[in-house]
Amino acid sequence: MAPNPLFIDCQNLAFSSQFAQDRMQRAVQILGANVIQRFLCFALYLLGVNRSEIGHTLGVSPETAKSIIKAVNADGLRALEDRRRSVSTFLPPSRSEPAPIILRKTPACMVVDFGVEGRRLSIPSQNALQTRTVLLSMLNSGLLSTQQVAEAVGLTPGHTATLARRLEQEDISCLMDKRQGLKSEYRVTPEIKAELIQQFVVDTVTHGKASSQNISAELKERCQITVSARTVRHHLARIGLPTIRQTLPKLLAAGKKNSKT
Repeated sequence: MAPNPLFIDCQNLAFSSQFAQDRMQRAVQILGANVIQRFLCFALYLLGVNRSEIGHTLGVSPETAKSIIKAVNADGLRALEDRRRSVSTFLPPSRSEPAPIILRKTPACMVVDFGVEGRRLSIPSQNALQTRTVLLSMLNSGLLSTQQVAEAVGLTPGHTATLARRLEQEDISCLMDKRQGLKSEYRVTPEIKAELIQQFVVDTVTHGKASSQNISAELKERCQITVSARTVRHHLARIGLPTIRQTLPKLLAAGKKNSKT
């Protein structure tokens, strides 16, 4: 059988009382007498010394020696210190888990609460793009979950995850509403709408048809109004003019005929 490298035969060792005294004094100054006593108690126990002899050697009762040995076996290094201490003085402090980040939605703002007093981020409710950018960036950094962000911005978890990936790859532009340009074209004043109707009527009566491309070109040339063909088509449809394209010329002709009679 191979020899146990942890087994020590103390009978063949030479002990120096002078060295022992000097070293013990330094150790007591650093760790304290109680810690050293527990160290020696457990060391003698490992070397195979009887508990009664351990107690007699260290000047404690066998029951005290037994309690020390039992505590070290159960709790490790913490048992070497005073059990009344709430925190170890020589073990590294344990790492506490950080407080979870909580999202709270109020009528005025989106609140990002970091779980530490005084550490909150508030984003005004009307700043939707800013809210998405901040929360998706925190999602990409592992600070928030997909479910948290999805509930906060009102999207599905799948769509939220897609936007988070696109934000990393394409920057903030991917979060902007692609329909925004189309919406801005819809902002047509009543004066422009009047010109649209007038040009529609003229083209329909004169040519029997009115295309959005022609109306857009006519308005630009005659009134210096720039309205895209798509916007013209949108507003004509909302007013309902395309539905009278066939009947308008006949109605005007009938009106002229009745006025002559």
